[in-house]
Amino acid sequence: MRLNLLHILNDGFLASLPLLLPFIQKDLGIEFSKIGLLTGLLNSASVILALPAASIAMRFGGYKVLLMSMVLYSCAFIITGLSSGFMLLTCAFILASIGFGLFHPISFALIANSSDQNDIGNRMGSFTAMGDIGRVGIAACVTIFVSIVDWRNTAFMYGVLPLVMAILSLIFLYKVDFSSSLAEKAKIRKIHGLHKSKEFIIAILTSFIDSLASSSLFVFLPFLFVYRGASTAILGSLSGAFFIGNMMGKIMIGKITDRIGCKKVFIISEILMSLLLISISIVKDIIMISIVSIMLGTVTKGTVPIINTLIAKAVPDRKLNEKAFSIVSFVSGISAVIAPLLLGFLAQKYNIIFVFHISALFAFIAVLPILITTLFFKKHTCISA
Repeated sequence: MRLNLLHILNDGFLASLPLLLPFIQKDLGIEFSKIGLLTGLLNSASVILALPAASIAMRFGGYKVLLMSMVLYSCAFIITGLSSGFMLLTCAFILASIGFGLFHPISFALIANSSDQNDIGNRMGSFTAMGDIGRVGIAACVTIFVSIVDWRNTAFMYGVLPLVMAILSLIFLYKVDFSSSLAEKAKIRKIHGLHKSKEFIIAILTSFIDSLASSSLFVFLPFLFVYRGASTAILGSLSGAFFIGNMMGKIMIGKITDRIGCKKVFIISEILMSLLLISISIVKDIIMISIVSIMLGTVTKGTVPIINTLIAKAVPDRKLNEKAFSIVSFVSGISAVIAPLLLGFLAQKYNIIFVFHISALFAFIAVLPILITTLFFKKHTCISA
């Protein structure tokens, strides 16, 4: 329950901060190039901190680090509210990036540590869906508050509340230690073996390719809608359909994963993703586009709990979960940086339709590493009989 609440807050506030930028830009007269730089800074720490996140979690305890990350991004909102120019905003966004960048590798490891092999897909699916609740609920209120009390006071409000919650929780943690016992044991006995797990290496490769296919789709979907003649007034609704599909997919596919086996479910999901990416690039009717958007959203982010299950079951010892998910977050982060640059270049050189065709190709290629493990590895740890 605590971890789910932290995920709602983390992803909700992560989605909220960029929504303040249009109001900040208008008020402070900041150039669009600098706005782009601030957005890039917000995502930078997720790559830089992914690997050291494991050591930090083992040293201080996973829950304590997550609460400290909450303090960091809360302070970032407060500094944003105080900002009168680009330099202070840069400091705020760097601070926020550090706070947000620590969350996912550590939280996924905590979920894996506390899950049984038979229900890890379900728990990963439910947990990842919590982040979408935050994006829809917390982030949706930002522009409402800005219209009432302006962007500075909204930033203060979004900074103070989680800061108070985090400080009170940290004080309580001095009396009751919620740190993972597995992480504590890992301090005493350092374990090696990830590099010897072929399935872990394959899972990393799969995560990288899947991220190329899916991580940037939400950026290019509105451009596709406009290309197909959709009114700007309904762009938010069409994009919202995609995010609704995200939430549904994480919950439903996570449950199916435990019953059928994560490799089989992943192969089916990626093939469906590939077909739906082709379909959404072809259909022209707005109603059909919205329907396909929901279906595409379901398989696009529905693969997140599958990949996390693949990772968890490929790790030879649970004491390596923190390290394993840090490595995966690092690799996926690199892919998430490459994808929009590559797809943006292709959209500029050809057209927006080509982006979805290339993404469909990546989705199909992502199946190949799993097929290789199925055909050539004797031990199929993720496939149900």
